[in-house]
Amino acid sequence: MKDSILKQKFETLRSFPILKPEVIQIAEGFIKKSDDWKLLRVNPLKFAEEYLLDENHSVDFFVHATKVGLFDFAYNLICPMCGGIVRSHHKLDEIQGNEFHCVSCNIVVPTLLDDQVEVAFQIHPSLQTNSLEPFKDVENYFRFFFSENFNKSPELKSWIQSTIRGYSQLLPDESYEIELIAKTGDLQGDLIQFVSIDRNTMSLFSVDPTLPPSNQVYTIDFMENGMMPLELKIPSGKHKFFIHNRTRFRVGINVLTPNPLEIERIVGNHPTIRSAFLTAKMLLNNQSFRDLFRIQKLSPDLNLNVKSLTIMFTDLKGSTEMYDTAGDIFAYRLVQEHFRILTEIVRKYKGAIVKTMGDAIMATFSTPTEGLLASLEMMDRIDSMNLDWKKEGYQIGLKVGLNEGSALAVVNDERLDYFGQSVNIAARVQGLAKSGEVWLSETVWNATGSEDLVKNHGYFFRKQHATLKGVGRPVPVFQLSRKKIKDISKWRKMFS
Repeated sequence: MKDSILKQKFETLRSFPILKPEVIQIAEGFIKKSDDWKLLRVNPLKFAEEYLLDENHSVDFFVHATKVGLFDFAYNLICPMCGGIVRSHHKLDEIQGNEFHCVSCNIVVPTLLDDQVEVAFQIHPSLQTNSLEPFKDVENYFRFFFSENFNKSPELKSWIQSTIRGYSQLLPDESYEIELIAKTGDLQGDLIQFVSIDRNTMSLFSVDPTLPPSNQVYTIDFMENGMMPLELKIPSGKHKFFIHNRTRFRVGINVLTPNPLEIERIVGNHPTIRSAFLTAKMLLNNQSFRDLFRIQKLSPDLNLNVKSLTIMFTDLKGSTEMYDTAGDIFAYRLVQEHFRILTEIVRKYKGAIVKTMGDAIMATFSTPTEGLLASLEMMDRIDSMNLDWKKEGYQIGLKVGLNEGSALAVVNDERLDYFGQSVNIAARVQGLAKSGEVWLSETVWNATGSEDLVKNHGYFFRKQHATLKGVGRPVPVFQLSRKKIKDISKWRKMFS
């Protein structure tokens, strides 16, 4: 570890007012005493749990530490079955495609920012050169290319070990030879799988009971674009396999005899326990990330899927009149104070402001509950703010709308933005609100246990139906207000 550079980085981090001094102190000690394995992929949620820290404070630290060059982002595409890191990227826009293929499990996985993209933090090479040898042996290989956030049961680990028939690392132009006996069973023949997790490619040989037994020799060419043959049926017998590395890279080869039915049974009886980790969706909903990395050279073709995003739109009532009556300076101060309050609350509930539009904001949250709690606290804080400003004869009214649904993360005006029907619905739902009201779509209401939560915060609610522009048919919406709500049937036809 280069202590002089490390000291300089931490001096810079101490200049950020948002970072907690105790978090900085703990992180500095953690880095100094950690080995290469611990610094390979740091999970900020696990770090918070281990040191009894607030998750927000932990994530904020690692995001700031990445900004000053202490860490690098690692966006890992994770197989949900085995926890294998199918691909790892340092930039968000390097993630391409709507799905990826895990060769270990031979399954196709949707590329969702919610679950399948793990964000870890790797120590920057300017501070320490990683001395790990991932190809040294099968233990290092598995540890390096699988996420530690997937805790396999002892039964599953034991079974995986029993299926491994060989392992080798191959330098360019090197070969590996192995001899295996392939048999046919009562139901099906053996499977022999040659897997390179680091290059995410495989060659699969399946025993065909209809072929007459014979001993054969097979050659597998490891090419830049994968192994050839990809799949081949073979007879039972004692076979030799030659794998030749024709790439420019050092590669790892695992030789397995998998049994899909058996792994399904073991996982069903002894499921893998997944530890909480920072997902790409959670990172995009982090205000520090939005603030520090708002100007990035991202591809204009970036489009990534989010399965479940809670979208908030707000607006102010009374600000235009205030500019006319109170003057620009006074009105500007009041509106800016409102923005400060909203930003503080959005950050508190692990959300991020995507953009401002005049006096309005668009914000996103990872869960509907966080979005709803933020909305209710915003109302309380604006009410408190108005108590002071009423002495001057002025006040503002906040209107909030929330929706939850899928969305597409895109680059718009050189910033990360969201696109899709869920975003449109959130904006339309906000348009139904009066001053001091929060309106929710049915997806938010159903996801949050909202009735008790709303009542506990002193709100009345009414379920209504409204025809929202672009939706086409009346949809259920929920009106929240501190005042008792009268039956307002006119909302049903508004915004059609």
